[in-house]
Amino acid sequence: MVVVHGSDSPGPTPEPRRRGRPRDQDSAATRQRVLDVARRLFAEHGYDATTNRAIADASGLTPGAIYHYFDSKAELYAAVYEEIYDRVFTTLDEAIAGHGTLLGQFIAAIVAVGELNASDPTVPAFDRGAAGEAQIHPELNELLRPLRRRNTLFFRRMVAAAASRGELAADVDRRGVEDLLNAVAFGIARISAVTGDARRAATAVDMLQRFVAGTLVTTP
Repeated sequence: MVVVHGSDSPGPTPEPRRRGRPRDQDSAATRQRVLDVARRLFAEHGYDATTNRAIADASGLTPGAIYHYFDSKAELYAAVYEEIYDRVFTTLDEAIAGHGTLLGQFIAAIVAVGELNASDPTVPAFDRGAAGEAQIHPELNELLRPLRRRNTLFFRRMVAAAASRGELAADVDRRGVEDLLNAVAFGIARISAVTGDARRAATAVDMLQRFVAGTLVTTP
């Protein structure tokens, strides 16, 4: 569901490089710093153009230290992908928790993802490139495939809950509803991601609500 190129402005001054195996007390913080740097560089330059050396330099590490945290660049890319989707679906679950209808949950989910994308443009930028990178690099496709299922499962649970509440007509194809919600959400997320204008996605959500309410189109 989650594309804008990151800023061309230089990032923060790298911390002094640390040599050797990381200490236990700062291992988690260092790993997170590597993930944050890698997300930004992968989003800006893509998988092939981003080297472990570049990630290490920007993280204040030696190139070899990266391998204390990730076995390969592909593993690091997959870890960034997984972290992004953890953020996205945590945001989605929180967004829909206060809504008791399918439409209410769907609109809340789209708005929440739009706000997340606007707050951190590296998220949609990375997500935009991930599908293409997976097609080019079989090792990435293998690592990312199980993670991509979360998107489908999120909408499947939402539609199943709506059906259990009696919101769906008896003849409605649930899989078709899942595909519809997925496609609309993906498309709206792409608007702000590609144009760099979060307001356009927000306006699209407003138009979607009017369309569903029957106030978008008037009869001549």
